[in-house]
Amino acid sequence: MIEYIHLWQQLSNVVLQPEVEDTHIWQFSTGGQYTTKSAYEALFIGSTQFGAWERIWKSWAPGKCKFFLWTAAHKRCWTADRLARKGLEHPAACPLCNQAQETIDHLLVSCVFARQLWFNLLLRFGLQELAPNLEDEKFDDWWATASRRVTGLVLKGLNSIIILGAWNLWNHRNRCVFDGASPNISNIISSTCVDMHQWSMAGAKGVSYLLALAPRDS
Repeated sequence: MIEYIHLWQQLSNVVLQPEVEDTHIWQFSTGGQYTTKSAYEALFIGSTQFGAWERIWKSWAPGKCKFFLWTAAHKRCWTADRLARKGLEHPAACPLCNQAQETIDHLLVSCVFARQLWFNLLLRFGLQELAPNLEDEKFDDWWATASRRVTGLVLKGLNSIIILGAWNLWNHRNRCVFDGASPNISNIISSTCVDMHQWSMAGAKGVSYLLALAPRDS
């Protein structure tokens, strides 16, 4: 009732013009017209100051992969640490290395399994110096640092490959947890390379550029 009274007071001085059609004005774009881009910008820029949004949403990758990266960036993936906070059953240690508690940052960047994956993938394109090292503990920080060191199509390709690598790491982790699979770096590298070629054929120009620079057997 109080909200209704407040609304009534705000509208009491509004004079309707029956002969004029209503218009919808989207306040988050300069022209007043709604676009998907302006909605993303309103959500990911206007309401937050989160630096990873552009690397995720403006990179070439399937929507499901981008959504996973967005979830991971906000620490909303159901890794062991989050399961533990909710009082749910969880792995005692990282399913891929069995050396540390599993968090999303550990899984994607500081796990020895993850570091081996990133090094081998980036080595194919001569970008192995961008692979995470022992000091890298936060996935987004490592990604941001690596992205600042390249430009152009190399940057586009790098961002797509990082999204793909993170997505495949997550899926490999899930197979180990739910299907009883054993961690296998060769399998995930092989499947990721196959996916890279498929992404290239689907229109990932940055990935195509990097593949063109790689040796024929990559």
